[in-house]
Amino acid sequence: MSDSAQQGILAVQQQWLEYELDGNMTGVVSLCVDDVVWLPPNQQALRGKNAVAAWLAVLPEHRIRRIEITNVQIHDSGGLAYKMADFTTWFEEAGQASVEPVTGSHLWVLRESLPEHWQVAVVAWSTAEHTNAA
Repeated sequence: MSDSAQQGILAVQQQWLEYELDGNMTGVVSLCVDDVVWLPPNQQALRGKNAVAAWLAVLPEHRIRRIEITNVQIHDSGGLAYKMADFTTWFEEAGQASVEPVTGSHLWVLRESLPEHWQVAVVAWSTAEHTNAA
């Protein structure tokens, strides 16, 4: 993978994170191709920007305070790329910061829509369950 392709994909990731932290879900969806597919854990696939936007609109309100992305791996093959990473996200609900972060992993498939311009085509993620030791 070329350095410029990798930097382009990391720029999409950075913009996505900024949109999430700002609560701008319209911005998040704008980074996707029109026929995007989201695969939320334990739910039906969401197909297309309209389905994703409708799903995001009815999620419970919570503000993301912080996101950490680690173990990023990016690979490409002729106009397609995939990015895998682990995440840790801290939320705030009703003005109260959550103590336990949500951790998990995600997979993105990206399409190069123009030279050096990448858009997200598939998003899949999993989250780890938290268990409190007694």
